[in-house]
Amino acid sequence: MGAAAVAALATSLLVSAPQAALALDDPLLDGKAEGSSEYGLIGDSLTAINNIYGVTVDAAGSIWYAVTDDSAAANRGIYEYRPTGFDAAVGDYRGNGEYTETGGYLTSAWEGPIQYANRDSTAADPAGGKLPWAEPRGVISLDDGGIAVSDTNGNLSDPPGTILFYDDEHRIAGNAGLGGDQGCSELAEGELAWAPFFTVTGDRLFAPYEGCNVVSVFEVPGGDPLYRLTGEGQTAGLENNGPVTDGPGNLDEIYGVSSDGDSIITSDLGFNRATKAGMVQRWKVDDPSGSWELDTSFGEDGAIAFPNQMIYDTVVGPEGYLYVVPQTGAVLRYSNDGKELLDEVQVRDVPYTQARDLDVTTEGWIVMTAKGEHSLRLMARAPSPMTGFTGSPGALAGSVELAWDENKTVYGQAPVLDYVVERSADDGKTWELIEREPSLETSLTVTELEPGTYSFRVTAYSEAGRGDAATIDSVIPSEEAPAIDVSLTGKAPATPGAGEPIVWTATVTNAGNTPLADAEAVFMRGADDAEETVPVGALDVGDEAVVKVTTETTPEEVASLTAENAVAVQAIDPSGGKVAAQATATVTLGEPIGPVVPPVDPPVDPVDPVDPVNPVTPADPPAVGKGAGSGLASTGGAPGIAALALAALLLGGGAVTLLVRARRTV
Repeated sequence: MGAAAVAALATSLLVSAPQAALALDDPLLDGKAEGSSEYGLIGDSLTAINNIYGVTVDAAGSIWYAVTDDSAAANRGIYEYRPTGFDAAVGDYRGNGEYTETGGYLTSAWEGPIQYANRDSTAADPAGGKLPWAEPRGVISLDDGGIAVSDTNGNLSDPPGTILFYDDEHRIAGNAGLGGDQGCSELAEGELAWAPFFTVTGDRLFAPYEGCNVVSVFEVPGGDPLYRLTGEGQTAGLENNGPVTDGPGNLDEIYGVSSDGDSIITSDLGFNRATKAGMVQRWKVDDPSGSWELDTSFGEDGAIAFPNQMIYDTVVGPEGYLYVVPQTGAVLRYSNDGKELLDEVQVRDVPYTQARDLDVTTEGWIVMTAKGEHSLRLMARAPSPMTGFTGSPGALAGSVELAWDENKTVYGQAPVLDYVVERSADDGKTWELIEREPSLETSLTVTELEPGTYSFRVTAYSEAGRGDAATIDSVIPSEEAPAIDVSLTGKAPATPGAGEPIVWTATVTNAGNTPLADAEAVFMRGADDAEETVPVGALDVGDEAVVKVTTETTPEEVASLTAENAVAVQAIDPSGGKVAAQATATVTLGEPIGPVVPPVDPPVDPVDPVDPVNPVTPADPPAVGKGAGSGLASTGGAPGIAALALAALLLGGGAVTLLVRARRTV
């Protein structure tokens, strides 16, 4: 890693080891998940409403619920939480694994509750209207942006219709079901009462008549009655229609009707069956003939039976899962075919005695009504388990580099808000929190660790709570490796000549992985052409410091056209030891300004003239005893000696000029 990278890492990702122990194994705020398999509250009405019932989310994202309160008629009606804009960072999560309790997303992303005081109250005037509610219970959203409400006691309502259709401005667009009390053996056409949970598919309304064990079908939105459906062997409107058998295929105190888009799903209380079992059954409807047939591929022989448990309602979410709402106990999530129980829709430490209804948002979150505290709840799954967690020695002494995979938010989960990292120096017996601002970075540098072996774990947090952590063991921080480095450069004077300034620049770098103290640079030549020491001071890892000295050009340097200098640096490492380095530099000087002395021609030795009469010829024998070579050296050696003398003279008299010319042509 280069010095710049180390410096950037040191300034942007440094996290000191914690001092205080904070055990994230301790329980979270009530309602927050403590594992990836759990649901957690991400929104809460923070109120207790005993007579709360149906709930739905409309096309605009508004959350609606119904209150049927006999003891305080002023509270009766339909309520709306209008969306104001969702910001995943604005909720109850405060960072470092801590939560507060302010209502979460339900109070930060929705505005409400707004009460629609009367049947004919509108979105523009929720408190207006003149038609009082009877006993509103069921609420569903419609494809056109409106909602439908079941005001169950049709005998008391005005107009007598039991189910009302509203457009997206909450204006009444139609109603279905006539009030009456003719008894189950004499049901009037379109008579409907006590239809708490119903469904609309296309232009058809399917609504239960609890005591008579029938499902009435109406046209939407006009409300014209079309036909009635009941169990095998049951004859709606002809006699008091009780259950025929304890097995699949009949209805017993039917309470809810839902749809998965292709089929109709019924839920009943079942208290007249020998097993006291409420049942969930799926039916294939043939609209032209006004009949249906039990889907025996669903559940066990066509039903899911719940001995000694009454079933209020079922809901099929966008993902296809079937949610079963019993009269008491946790909501149950099943596979779409009803054969596999997947989990209980419950949050830790915030139980409910009676769930009433639920809906599923486009994100897969569950909005639910429940009797008692936390009456309107928004729930989501905790983050997925962490994966890809690694740890290695860091670039800094006493540091480690941690990295992990991004924990992606999937359907049904609230967005991940933070990765919380902890360390342990005792093999996971105790854990310490590494405190920092909430972050979605998938790496972290932990510094200032004492020598030893460490364990680390990382956990993803969302508004719902925390998921399963990932842990790594036997991580060893980087050992100390102090080092210092230096480079030296020189800048020649603009005007060559003796006494002109040369600026020498030394760049000192902390090239190790520890901080250094008391760094200094000692120049071989500095002021007054003497050794000069320049203090540098402290250097963090990757830091650079630039120091300079100035010297005057000497005549010798002018003559040689070069100047040299050297620098030695040293500093103190954290253990008190010393680190050192050195560098040298040479500066090329320009040609000095002034007259140039021309070279002097060397003297030439005289040469005897050749006698044209008696020339010496090769045939003449050499003189014996005087050495034949002596004569050759004399005649052949004289020109070589002259050449050497000339070269010496040239070098002596014109060396500077020739050298300058040679350097200037380079």
